Amino acid sequence: MGNSTVLKPERLDRILANSGLGSRKQVKRIIHSGSVTVNGATVRDDSFKAVPGKDTIAVDGKELDVRADAYFMLNKPADYVCATKDGLHSTVLDLFKSDNHKYLGGTLSPVGRLDIDTEGLLIVTSDGVLNHRLTSPAFHVPKTYLVHLKDSADEETRRLYTQRLSQGIHIPPEGNEKEADCLPAELEWSGPENSCVITIYEGKYHEIKRMFRALGNEVTYLKRLSMGSLSLDPDLKPGEYRPLTEEELNLLEKI
Repeated sequence: MGNSTVLKPERLDRILANSGLGSRKQVKRIIHSGSVTVNGATVRDDSFKAVPGKDTIAVDGKELDVRADAYFMLNKPADYVCATKDGLHSTVLDLFKSDNHKYLGGTLSPVGRLDIDTEGLLIVTSDGVLNHRLTSPAFHVPKTYLVHLKDSADEETRRLYTQRLSQGIHIPPEGNEKEADCLPAELEWSGPENSCVITIYEGKYHEIKRMFRALGNEVTYLKRLSMGSLSLDPDLKPGEYRPLTEEELNLLEKI
């Protein structure tokens, strides 16, 4: 469970700016002055592209420690919040071994939020562009969850739940969140009568819990199984993480 980096070319001015050497304007002046070398050769073109983690980049002879963006799959356990800092609870970043969470694109951050008691698939990355795309309401990324309900649902109740959620259900306000109309969701039933799998296409606050509350039931357990075409690795125990493979990252980038 080490660092996951994707080696890809980046503009030299972006690399320097994200390494704390100044603003884009300031680092352009540094580059134009001839103070920067890539693999020993002086580079004065700020649009020149280098590969962090592969190419050796130095300023005034001092080598920069540049780390490319990182992408991890975490099996989030309960009792951890999806935040970078929290004064009351442990955060999902506390599960990571390294104290240094800063990469070229920024610091590690969870993609979206799972409730403190929700388990399962969570992507953690320093790539802010990918994070935004996966969480933006405009993209309607499908997310699938395993749900356990307080009250069992017989065959008739299952048909009713499936029909109402497929049409988009109205959920009441909760806390500071206003009432809302949810996008249509898909239900699959198998196994125990109080268990189902739901796929949603948005991420409203406590959405699944509020959906089933509107149906007169209560969610007692929630676990995210997949996001887009990416599924949780069954070998990951709660609290464990691993780097995304190149194939898995490609699945996310196609969303």
